[in-house]
Formats: sequence, C-alpha cells, structure tokens
Amino acid sequence: MGDVLSVRMDKELETRLAFLMNRRKIVDKSSYIRQLIDRSLSEDLLDYLSEEIAAKHISIWKAAYIADIPLRAMMGELAKRNISMYDEHALTEDLIFAEGK
Repeated sequence: MGDVLSVRMDKELETRLAFLMNRRKIVDKSSYIRQLIDRSLSEDLLDYLSEEIAAKHISIWKAAYIADIPLRAMMGELAKRNISMYDEHALTEDLIFAEGK
C-alpha cells in the first residue's frame, strides 16, 4: 500500500475528528484521514503553484500539468485567488513547454 505514518493528535483535533466521523457515519478512520490529507495536499499544491505563477516562475500550463488538472481548472483556481492569468513571459514559456512535450 504505502509508507506507514504515525501521528499524534491533541485532544481538540481528536474531538473534531470524532465529531465529523460520527456525524458522517464514517467507520474507517485511516481511510478518512487519508482523504483529508489528500484534499489538504492538493489544496496546498494549488496554493504553491498559484504563487509560482504570480511570481512568473512557471506558466499556467506547466502548473496545470504539475497539478494533474486541466488547464481550464487551473485558470479557475487562479481566478479564485485573484491572480493574473497571462502575460508575454507566460506565453513564451508555454510555447517552449508545448514544443518539448
């Protein structure tokens, strides 16, 4: 399956987790925590990639490729974060990236 990760949770975190698991009728704690980690990592990756686009370190197309999402979805993420979509530098990088693929 994968690596085993052991995590200690404080009382407040355990209480919130138990509350949600109870309300959502979730019985598999490990599976639920894996889903939460996956969702959180995906969001953090999009935050990072958005910052890189804003700093003009990578293009939108390349960020979408790294995030493994469609270009249109990446553009939607940028719009949610009020980040400028495109400029000449990004276009040039996209063309170079597309030619190398």
